[in-house]
Amino acid sequence: MRHILFAVAVSSLLMAGATAQVQTSQPRADQPSGTPAYQPPTGTQEQDIHQNLKDVHFAFDRYELTPDDRQSLEAAATWLKANPNVYITIAGDADERGSIVYNVYLSDKRAKATRDTLVSMGVPEERIVFATGWGKLYPVCNQSDESCWSQNRRAHFEPWQAGGLNAFNLLGTPAGFEWADLSHSSLPTGLKPQK
Repeated sequence: MRHILFAVAVSSLLMAGATAQVQTSQPRADQPSGTPAYQPPTGTQEQDIHQNLKDVHFAFDRYELTPDDRQSLEAAATWLKANPNVYITIAGDADERGSIVYNVYLSDKRAKATRDTLVSMGVPEERIVFATGWGKLYPVCNQSDESCWSQNRRAHFEPWQAGGLNAFNLLGTPAGFEWADLSHSSLPTGLKPQK
């Protein structure tokens, strides 16, 4: 019973701290002043991105890039270097054959091979927000034949505009919101952990 009362007391204190923090209007320490809020790309920007960043396709059960894919990535790297305000994500995909676990592993290797190649071509690593594999979760084509499977074995790019690296803006956190200070110094003496 005491642990329940302790949990209620701690959560009440944390909620009170969070409420007090919401009322302050100081900028967060992790967000430099002048950092723009996330702005999704306009239709024209997104179209430009998709025209210049082409999907990379892979052979069955492979994550190595072909010479044609390297050439396509070279054009993508040139475009990304000329457009420094564009950040991207890379998603790797697999066809429906194979286990879920293996396809996630394989698609992740595809995304990371694509990322590593772009970085080796001079694209700053921080411009690639993340590169991850989704297995067979997001197929382009749902038929069960080789022409469809070959479309699903890919790494593809999605835009992430500059200023969109702040998850708080994406989640709709109110402007001026501050998370409560959860350090031990903010806890009342009786609730501080014992050493």
